[in-house]
Amino acid sequence: MANRHAAPHRKRKSKRKERPLLGTALVLCFCTLAFVFAGFLWQEALRTSTQVPERQTGSDDDFRPQVGDPPYRVAIDAGHGGSDPGARGVVEEKDVTAATASALLQWLEQDSNYIPLQTRESFDVTATPAERAAAARAQAPQLLLSVHANSAANGSTAAGFECYPSVPGRTWHAESFYFARLLASGMQAAGASLRGRGGVRYIYYLENDQKQLVESTHTEVRAERSFTLLEDVDCPAVLAEQCFVTSAEDVERFGSEEGCRKVARIYYEAVCAYFGTQPLPE
Repeated sequence: MANRHAAPHRKRKSKRKERPLLGTALVLCFCTLAFVFAGFLWQEALRTSTQVPERQTGSDDDFRPQVGDPPYRVAIDAGHGGSDPGARGVVEEKDVTAATASALLQWLEQDSNYIPLQTRESFDVTATPAERAAAARAQAPQLLLSVHANSAANGSTAAGFECYPSVPGRTWHAESFYFARLLASGMQAAGASLRGRGGVRYIYYLENDQKQLVESTHTEVRAERSFTLLEDVDCPAVLAEQCFVTSAEDVERFGSEEGCRKVARIYYEAVCAYFGTQPLPE
């Protein structure tokens, strides 16, 4: 009788010993998985924090374009012209762009560090943006500046400077953005108000051929095209809107004959800063 009762008692005691061991194993397994998962999260966080956003690549103060040795080939495009007056207001846009481009080309012609290029033979010649872009590309420029002036609806008090570099995702975006900042900085120093975030913005053409303006903080790569003069030249390129022809005050400061000469000097100094040369004295 004693032996029959002893065996079942030993089995129950053995089962009670197995349960703590099983619980310990589960805890250890859970801790191991938690440790591995935490390590994965840490690595992902470290990888993400060390990635450089595209805007920082183009706008970081340490960025400098690789320019090689002079002389540098710089293309100057005067917007509109010929039978295309562009925007109309106190003055016509084509007169502002021609006067500014002419004065800028004179500075570049005097400076042995530069070979000035034009997108057409004369400012009186009518040429589409595509034709001017093709003419510029054929001359293999190392930098292009397209000069324009802005306008606003009747009654608007809009004024100020803004410029448009090649958009994110394009080959020369970083260099274009760098040059755009130099242009905006020079205009601001001369007393111009900067539109948007620091005077640098992007333009995209939507499917209905409507233009969409976005600030330079929008660094996502988009499929839509920007200005033809930015897209169809194989070099850093910026389109500058130096003043509003619909603002008498803006025109007086930056769109009159004297104002255009002032802006041309600002543009020339920005070109020199881009390539790292010393500007000629005024």
